[in-house]
Amino acid sequence: MTYSVVWKLTAIQQLNQITADAADPRAVAQAAAFADYALRRDPHNMGESRSVNTRLWYWDVLGVYFTVDDAKMTVTVLMVGPARRH
Repeated sequence: MTYSVVWKLTAIQQLNQITADAADPRAVAQAAAFADYALRRDPHNMGESRSVNTRLWYWDVLGVYFTVDDAKMTVTVLMVGPARRH
């Protein structure tokens, strides 16, 4: 099964800002593309559950906060932020 992934306008704006501020903008673009790909395939196994249908996933340079609607087969990306590396 493949889910549709919808990015909220605020998430797109946040992604653009993260990309503009990044030391390696290409890494941010690649992380966003991978997040989109992975969320289409298996959103329930990406990240950690925060509530019934809401999850938080940190991957590489990007954190993604999203909801999953199984009835509509849709993932909605609500917010993104930079993942902190230590």
